[in-house]
Amino acid sequence: MPLYLDLSHEITDKMPIYPGDIPVSLLQQSFFQEGGHANFHLSTGMHAGTHLDGPMHLTGSLTRMAEIPLEQFAGKGFLVNVVGQSVIDPPESVFEVLLPGAIVLFYTGFDQYFGQGAYYHSYPVFSEATAHLLVKKKVKMVGMDTPSPDYAPFRIHEILLGNQILILENLTNLSALLPYREFELLAFPLKIRADSSPVRVVARVS
Repeated sequence: MPLYLDLSHEITDKMPIYPGDIPVSLLQQSFFQEGGHANFHLSTGMHAGTHLDGPMHLTGSLTRMAEIPLEQFAGKGFLVNVVGQSVIDPPESVFEVLLPGAIVLFYTGFDQYFGQGAYYHSYPVFSEATAHLLVKKKVKMVGMDTPSPDYAPFRIHEILLGNQILILENLTNLSALLPYREFELLAFPLKIRADSSPVRVVARVS
Protein backbone atom coordinates (compact mmCIF):
# COMPACT_ATOMS: atom_id res chain seq x y z
CA MET A 1 0.00 0.00 0.00
CA PRO A 2 1.41 3.43 -0.91
CA LEU A 3 1.80 6.04 1.81
CA TYR A 4 0.59 9.59 1.17
CA LEU A 5 2.41 12.44 2.91
CA ASP A 6 0.78 15.87 3.05
CA LEU A 7 3.30 18.66 2.42
CA SER A 8 0.78 21.52 2.53
CA HIS A 9 -0.22 24.14 5.07
CA GLU A 10 -3.89 24.22 6.03
CA ILE A 11 -5.94 27.09 4.59
CA THR A 12 -7.52 29.02 7.46
CA ASP A 13 -9.17 32.38 8.06
CA LYS A 14 -6.55 35.13 8.48
CA MET A 15 -3.71 32.67 7.79
CA PRO A 16 -0.15 34.04 7.47
CA ILE A 17 0.47 35.87 4.19
CA TYR A 18 3.37 37.52 2.42
CA PRO A 19 3.78 41.11 3.66
CA GLY A 20 1.58 43.44 1.63
CA ASP A 21 -0.76 40.76 0.28
CA ILE A 22 -4.52 40.95 0.86
CA PRO A 23 -5.57 38.98 3.98
CA VAL A 24 -7.22 35.59 3.56
CA SER A 25 -10.87 35.37 4.57
CA LEU A 26 -12.53 31.98 5.14
CA LEU A 27 -16.02 32.34 6.58
CA GLN A 28 -18.90 29.94 7.09
CA GLN A 29 -21.97 31.46 5.44
CA SER A 30 -24.52 28.74 6.11
CA PHE A 31 -24.97 26.19 8.89
CA PHE A 32 -26.73 22.85 8.55
CA GLN A 33 -28.47 23.29 11.89
CA GLU A 34 -30.06 26.54 10.70
CA GLY A 35 -30.84 26.07 6.99
CA GLY A 36 -30.26 22.43 6.19
CA HIS A 37 -26.91 22.92 4.45
CA ALA A 38 -23.39 24.19 5.16
CA ASN A 39 -21.44 26.54 2.92
CA PHE A 40 -18.20 28.51 3.20
CA HIS A 41 -16.80 31.54 1.38
CA LEU A 42 -13.07 31.86 0.63
CA SER A 43 -11.31 35.03 -0.47
CA THR A 44 -7.60 34.59 -1.09
CA GLY A 45 -4.72 35.72 -3.22
CA MET A 46 -2.91 33.12 -5.31
CA HIS A 47 0.23 33.27 -3.16
CA ALA A 48 -1.18 32.54 0.30
CA GLY A 49 -0.13 29.35 2.01
CA THR A 50 1.22 26.44 -0.04
CA HIS A 51 1.04 27.50 -3.67
CA LEU A 52 2.56 27.10 -7.11
CA ASP A 53 4.13 29.99 -9.02
CA GLY A 54 3.69 29.89 -12.79
CA PRO A 55 5.81 31.70 -15.39
CA MET A 56 3.30 34.57 -15.67
CA HIS A 57 4.07 35.59 -12.07
CA LEU A 58 7.47 37.22 -12.62
CA THR A 59 8.20 37.01 -16.34
CA GLY A 60 6.57 38.40 -19.46
CA SER A 61 4.79 35.10 -20.10
CA LEU A 62 1.04 35.20 -20.75
CA THR A 63 0.56 31.52 -19.86
CA ARG A 64 -1.97 31.06 -17.07
CA MET A 65 -2.21 28.09 -14.71
CA ALA A 66 -5.21 26.61 -16.54
CA GLU A 67 -3.12 26.42 -19.73
CA ILE A 68 -0.15 24.47 -18.33
CA PRO A 69 -0.15 20.75 -19.28
CA LEU A 70 -1.12 18.40 -16.45
CA GLU A 71 2.11 16.43 -16.73
CA GLN A 72 3.97 19.46 -15.38
CA PHE A 73 2.35 18.99 -11.98
CA ALA A 74 3.46 15.45 -11.11
CA GLY A 75 6.63 13.42 -11.35
CA LYS A 76 9.54 11.76 -9.63
CA GLY A 77 10.59 13.71 -6.56
CA PHE A 78 14.05 14.29 -5.14
CA LEU A 79 14.74 15.77 -1.68
CA VAL A 80 17.81 17.88 -0.88
CA ASN A 81 18.57 18.44 2.81
CA VAL A 82 19.93 21.98 3.24
CA VAL A 83 19.05 22.56 6.89
CA GLY A 84 21.29 25.24 8.40
CA GLN A 85 22.28 26.85 5.09
CA SER A 86 21.47 30.55 4.76
CA VAL A 87 22.43 30.38 1.09
CA ILE A 88 21.27 27.20 -0.62
CA ASP A 89 24.24 26.14 -2.72
CA PRO A 90 24.75 22.34 -2.65
CA PRO A 91 27.68 20.86 -4.59
CA GLU A 92 26.89 19.85 -8.16
CA SER A 93 27.47 16.20 -7.23
CA VAL A 94 24.22 16.26 -5.22
CA PHE A 95 22.27 16.61 -8.46
CA GLU A 96 24.07 13.94 -10.49
CA VAL A 97 21.19 11.46 -10.12
CA LEU A 98 18.59 13.90 -11.48
CA LEU A 99 16.89 13.03 -14.74
CA PRO A 100 15.09 15.56 -16.96
CA GLY A 101 11.60 16.22 -15.65
CA ALA A 102 12.46 15.67 -11.99
CA ILE A 103 10.85 17.65 -9.17
CA VAL A 104 13.38 18.87 -6.59
CA LEU A 105 12.37 19.81 -3.04
CA PHE A 106 14.71 21.65 -0.67
CA TYR A 107 14.29 20.88 3.02
CA THR A 108 15.42 23.84 5.14
CA GLY A 109 13.29 23.25 8.23
CA PHE A 110 12.19 26.88 8.06
CA ASP A 111 8.51 25.92 8.06
CA GLN A 112 8.77 25.81 11.87
CA TYR A 113 8.58 29.62 11.75
CA PHE A 114 5.42 29.78 9.62
CA GLY A 115 3.17 32.42 11.19
CA GLN A 116 6.07 34.25 12.84
CA GLY A 117 7.67 37.47 11.63
CA ALA A 118 11.02 35.83 10.92
CA TYR A 119 9.41 33.52 8.37
CA TYR A 120 9.08 36.30 5.80
CA HIS A 121 12.24 38.25 6.65
CA SER A 122 15.02 35.76 7.45
CA TYR A 123 14.48 32.75 5.19
CA PRO A 124 17.35 31.07 3.29
CA VAL A 125 17.72 31.77 -0.42
CA PHE A 126 19.08 30.01 -3.49
CA SER A 127 22.39 30.94 -5.06
CA GLU A 128 22.23 31.82 -8.76
CA ALA A 129 24.59 28.90 -9.38
CA THR A 130 22.01 26.49 -7.92
CA ALA A 131 19.24 28.02 -10.05
CA HIS A 132 21.32 27.69 -13.21
CA LEU A 133 22.22 24.10 -12.30
CA LEU A 134 18.52 23.22 -11.96
CA VAL A 135 17.95 24.70 -15.41
CA LYS A 136 20.87 22.67 -16.75
CA LYS A 137 19.40 19.48 -15.28
CA LYS A 138 16.04 20.28 -16.96
CA VAL A 139 13.92 19.82 -13.85
CA LYS A 140 10.29 20.84 -14.20
CA MET A 141 9.47 21.96 -10.67
CA VAL A 142 11.32 23.20 -7.59
CA GLY A 143 9.89 23.48 -4.08
CA MET A 144 10.95 24.71 -0.67
CA ASP A 145 9.56 25.06 2.87
CA THR A 146 10.09 28.83 2.78
CA PRO A 147 8.04 31.68 1.26
CA SER A 148 10.40 32.18 -1.68
CA PRO A 149 13.71 31.06 -3.20
CA ASP A 150 14.91 34.69 -3.16
CA TYR A 151 14.27 38.29 -2.11
CA ALA A 152 13.62 41.31 -4.35
CA PRO A 153 14.53 41.82 -7.17
CA PHE A 154 13.66 38.09 -7.45
CA ARG A 155 16.44 37.02 -9.79
CA ILE A 156 16.00 33.31 -8.91
CA HIS A 157 12.32 33.49 -9.84
CA GLU A 158 13.29 34.98 -13.19
CA ILE A 159 15.85 32.25 -13.88
CA LEU A 160 13.55 29.36 -12.96
CA LEU A 161 10.23 30.64 -14.32
CA GLY A 162 11.96 31.97 -17.43
CA ASN A 163 13.01 28.38 -18.16
CA GLN A 164 9.52 26.94 -17.49
CA ILE A 165 10.45 25.57 -14.06
CA LEU A 166 7.45 25.93 -11.74
CA ILE A 167 8.06 27.00 -8.13
CA LEU A 168 6.36 25.49 -5.06
CA GLU A 169 6.46 27.79 -2.05
CA ASN A 170 5.45 27.44 1.61
CA LEU A 171 5.77 23.66 1.77
CA THR A 172 5.78 21.94 5.14
CA ASN A 173 6.49 18.51 6.67
CA LEU A 174 9.43 17.84 4.33
CA SER A 175 11.22 16.07 7.19
CA ALA A 176 8.77 13.19 6.67
CA LEU A 177 10.50 12.50 3.35
CA LEU A 178 13.99 12.05 4.83
CA PRO A 179 13.71 8.23 5.15
CA TYR A 180 12.79 7.78 1.47
CA ARG A 181 15.17 7.76 -1.47
CA GLU A 182 12.36 7.88 -4.02
CA PHE A 183 8.87 9.34 -4.05
CA GLU A 184 6.29 10.63 -6.48
CA LEU A 185 5.19 14.22 -6.06
CA LEU A 186 1.67 15.40 -6.89
CA ALA A 187 1.07 19.18 -6.94
CA PHE A 188 -2.05 19.96 -8.94
CA PRO A 189 -3.20 23.60 -8.87
CA LEU A 190 -6.72 24.89 -9.45
CA LYS A 191 -7.74 25.06 -13.09
CA ILE A 192 -7.67 28.82 -12.86
CA ARG A 193 -6.91 31.65 -15.27
CA ALA A 194 -4.32 33.25 -13.01
CA ASP A 195 -0.55 33.51 -12.75
CA SER A 196 -0.31 31.08 -9.83
CA SER A 197 -2.55 28.96 -7.62
CA PRO A 198 -3.01 27.43 -4.16
CA VAL A 199 -2.13 23.74 -4.31
CA ARG A 200 -2.42 20.60 -2.20
CA VAL A 201 1.04 19.01 -2.40
CA VAL A 202 1.27 15.29 -1.68
CA ALA A 203 4.20 12.87 -1.81
CA ARG A 204 3.39 9.23 -2.57
CA VAL A 205 5.92 6.71 -1.28
CA SER A 206 5.93 2.93 -1.44
